[in-house]
Amino acid sequence: MVRKLHAAYIVCLLLQFVIQETVWAQTTLVAGDIVVVGLNADDAYPNQRWAFITTRSIAAGTVIHFTDKGYDATTGNFRLPNADPANENDGYMTWTVPSPIAAGVVIFATNNTVNGSTSGVTGQLGSASGGEGFTFQGDQIIVYQGTSGTAAGATFIYAINTGQHVSYGASPGSWTTTGTVDFDHFSYLPPGLTNGSTAVSLTSNVSNTPVTTAGGNFGYDNMYYGGPTTGTRAALLTAIGNPANWLGNNTTAFNLSSGGVLPGTFSVLPVTLLHLRAEEATTGTVTLNWSTAMEINNDHFTIERSGDGIHYTVIAMLPGKGNYDQPTDYLYTDHTAGQGDNFYRLSQTDRDGKMTILGVRLVTIQQVHLQVGPNPAVHYIDAAFNRGDWHEIKLYNSADQLLQQVPLAETTTRIRIGLQNYRPGTYYVAFIGRNGKGHTVRRIVRTN
Repeated sequence: MVRKLHAAYIVCLLLQFVIQETVWAQTTLVAGDIVVVGLNADDAYPNQRWAFITTRSIAAGTVIHFTDKGYDATTGNFRLPNADPANENDGYMTWTVPSPIAAGVVIFATNNTVNGSTSGVTGQLGSASGGEGFTFQGDQIIVYQGTSGTAAGATFIYAINTGQHVSYGASPGSWTTTGTVDFDHFSYLPPGLTNGSTAVSLTSNVSNTPVTTAGGNFGYDNMYYGGPTTGTRAALLTAIGNPANWLGNNTTAFNLSSGGVLPGTFSVLPVTLLHLRAEEATTGTVTLNWSTAMEINNDHFTIERSGDGIHYTVIAMLPGKGNYDQPTDYLYTDHTAGQGDNFYRLSQTDRDGKMTILGVRLVTIQQVHLQVGPNPAVHYIDAAFNRGDWHEIKLYNSADQLLQQVPLAETTTRIRIGLQNYRPGTYYVAFIGRNGKGHTVRRIVRTN
């Protein structure tokens, strides 16, 4: 009986773990993590195509809600249903992400499918019984997390409105600002979103001649983003939020599906770098500092050093923040900069293994006597010194046993000594002078 109870307890723990893992796997999205980049009104319901991209990696199991109902700031909720159900044209759709999505992937959807599948999809955009169906004629798409069907407690991710109705008048790029939203075509800008970055209103598309009725300009039946597809997250959000980068057509639906007018992926640069500086702090010591405004899928930074600006050696790696939308400062000190030119190259590697060079800085050291570091050390130590000062280097343990003896050419100014084969403890590095120069000993500590 005890064994049975014990086994049952283990099963319960495993089930709890699986349930928790499912919950923990979800990605909590913020404004701009998903961006709508195209929508058609002239496709036939329920196959009206639209498309969106991710600007960050999203875990499997993440739940995302979409609606084409407008947001009504007077009620703090989505537009109330029409009194006549036969004229209800809007709906709600929920998608549970089936597998991990990398930043920049373009995802193609319809009224009730995502990437051609109904798997993980519940509900629908538009309405089969509505007079217009899901036509996007003056419509919007709002992306949010929270509870489907209500704006209460929602986190809004993105909003797009075509402004494709004469009632918007001659006010380009506008959202509703007064009155109750009682018509399919209208929406206030949802809270937490900013028009031009995390939202776009395409009223009076300025890159084409807009439709003109009764003196008012408004958008097209079919529209897609045609601007830059490579850049930082912030740059792409700004470009997509600019109506000038959108193309429209009032008679022919665009091919908003794989292999159509949109690429399969956008290239979202994972780090928005604010600055990168390198300067000599003390003789032979260089500090590098940089700041990021935002990081997406960032695994780590790599610092390399070169004496000629061509051949680089890795001197340090610092972990990144992964996905982080707040400014972050980084600092690294190089204690072994050599005399003369020191080129420092900073690069970033995302979790998918893609590497991006962020910048190169030059620091010129006039004179270096002797620099040894890091200390404490783990895998190695670097030594930098003036040309011709030392004849050889000897490494001793705390018992005064000689472990390494490294001869130096007269032109050598830097050298790396590996410590991987030695236990943690205290060691001594002896520099044997050349041409009558005295000897120098430095104490270092190796840690795990």
